Amino acid sequence: MGDRETRCNAGGQFMDRGRMNQNGVVQPLLTDLYQITMAYAYWKSGKTDDHSVFDLFFRSNPFHGEFTIFAGLDECLRFLESFHYSESDIEYLRRTLPEGTENEFFDYLGDLTAKDVTLHAIDEGTVAFPRVPIIKVEGPLIIAQLLETTLLTLVNYASLMATNAARYRMVAGKHVNLLEFGLRRAQGPDGGLSASKYSYTGGFDGTSNVLAGKLFNIPVKGTHAHAYITSFSGIEELKARLLKHKLTGVTGDLLELAIKYRQKLSTVLNVSMEESSEGELAAMVSYAIAFPDGFMALVDTYDVKSPAKSTNSNNITAKTVTKAVISKSNAKNLSDKRSTDINETKLPITTTSAGINMTNGWTVHPNGNIDNINNAVSTSTENDTNKNDQNMNNNNAQPHDSKYHACMSQLSQRSLSNLCKKTEKSFRSGLLNFCAVALALNDLGYQAVGIRIDSGDLAYLSCLARETFERVAERFKVQWFNKLTIVASNDINEETILSLNEQGHKIDCFGIGTHLVTCQRQPALGCVYKLVEINGQPRIKLSQDVEKVTMPGHKNAYRLYSSDGHALIDLLQKVSETPPEVGQKVLCRHPFQESKRAYVIPSRVEPLYKIYWQNGKITQKLPTLELVREKVQKSLKTLRNDHKRTLNPTPYKFAISQVSVSDNLYNFIHDLWLQNAPIGELS
Repeated sequence: MGDRETRCNAGGQFMDRGRMNQNGVVQPLLTDLYQITMAYAYWKSGKTDDHSVFDLFFRSNPFHGEFTIFAGLDECLRFLESFHYSESDIEYLRRTLPEGTENEFFDYLGDLTAKDVTLHAIDEGTVAFPRVPIIKVEGPLIIAQLLETTLLTLVNYASLMATNAARYRMVAGKHVNLLEFGLRRAQGPDGGLSASKYSYTGGFDGTSNVLAGKLFNIPVKGTHAHAYITSFSGIEELKARLLKHKLTGVTGDLLELAIKYRQKLSTVLNVSMEESSEGELAAMVSYAIAFPDGFMALVDTYDVKSPAKSTNSNNITAKTVTKAVISKSNAKNLSDKRSTDINETKLPITTTSAGINMTNGWTVHPNGNIDNINNAVSTSTENDTNKNDQNMNNNNAQPHDSKYHACMSQLSQRSLSNLCKKTEKSFRSGLLNFCAVALALNDLGYQAVGIRIDSGDLAYLSCLARETFERVAERFKVQWFNKLTIVASNDINEETILSLNEQGHKIDCFGIGTHLVTCQRQPALGCVYKLVEINGQPRIKLSQDVEKVTMPGHKNAYRLYSSDGHALIDLLQKVSETPPEVGQKVLCRHPFQESKRAYVIPSRVEPLYKIYWQNGKITQKLPTLELVREKVQKSLKTLRNDHKRTLNPTPYKFAISQVSVSDNLYNFIHDLWLQNAPIGELS
């Protein structure tokens, strides 16, 4: 067994490589089969010594934006460093490739390394733009070809993820913390680990992913789930209620203190004692004893009504109803609904364990499905009834029944109002119990951290929480209550944060999962890897789609800056050309449209490429993940704000194109195009 297999098996999927951790799955066989079959065909054709140049680039920015963050370079370099086919790899390829593949080819692969490859790249964490190569690979044709798929898989998701995270950071603002909570929703373990790493690169402050914290030294954050709260039924279940004072060491009864403060707070906050849950209080006391210096509680678990007001013990909890009905319309709409849509409707609505029952025969179930009770008991055949149920459970179904529309109208008014009130009540129960436990901790020398809200109208509830904390701080003379952290989660995306900003939320931290790690708005970046030169001769790929025409030849890239210090345009030149100079007029042309051109007088010229790998070694000192993270923010600051805005950003192209070319390269491209384009014949 080779050294690589030993390290993989002993160290798990990720191997400790010192500065950063190398994914043990990243190895030469992490490629497409056609790379290896092409390598054999190259070998058979005697092209082992052909010198090639490949460009790795993308054609459009993701998420309808105007920038991309380049990430994944470190892992690409680690891959080159460890590139070698092990004995077991060779044996597998002998069994896999077609019969008749010559044995000498497998001997050739067994000796193959990346020592003859030279890799040029822009710095990791730099803003990048379409069609400008972010990596250039030059070296023997076979090895350069074999690198393609692995380099693409290392760069594509990393750059997409870092870009997505950077966009969240911009809309949230620099004073709000962002935590990545997406491991359970990510595309498998590798996707989860990469999401944690590159969301941190893009500007997030931490992750819930413990393994990512260990491997990449990312701050790990987390509290507890609703399961912890619901695991307690009452205070009699508490097996531990005593806690030593942080400074004096004198033991105090945390539960007794919390109950005392809850009685006082009930009057201050105008919350009835019957509206708070004993089980919730017990759970919070238990958690505070376990983590007195890090007490942060989830406060929206229960909807507890006063016995005098409640006539049905099977009422749906606020958590269930909110998830069933509100979540699809998004919490951002609830504030407006509360103030404008709620004109008390006289149509009766009853809430049961089965759902919300309407008098017109419709039922909204806790899972969000809508059924017509009248249809269910009609004389139609069983098959017809099943079809009806199927249609009503389909989110895309558009029933034309007037009763359906009446049901939805009621939901948008009376029931939505009730749901808001239910969510507020569940929240007030949690808030009352949290404040009671936090004040009890204060008596014993500890400071609570804050709360997490996971459902409902996040803007409204965060404002209610902040107001509550301020009232408690003033009433009990505990000033640190003003600074308690409010964390919000619940399927948050860019649009949610923008809406919450407009509503004046009081949230200090967002926990973001699904939309972040799956990049739901655009699941792939679409980087490509194209041959642009062989043995010093340029190569061009022609297509009826001009966007797919490649830029031939070995090129350099420069970023030109305007007099105000912002990046103005990226310029591609042939490597043989003299670099542009500060203060000197440069003709920048659209690569394919003759009339689009402009002179630029740069105030600063930044060469984009550095040699990162040569002669079998990494040639640059690689930055830590923290430094790459800082690089992202510094690079983004070089862009004008209108390039970075979420809605209708200004294209980074100076009215020419996303990339410009020198006059020399423009003529070179078009001459080569004419030489290679077939000439049609008419008859």
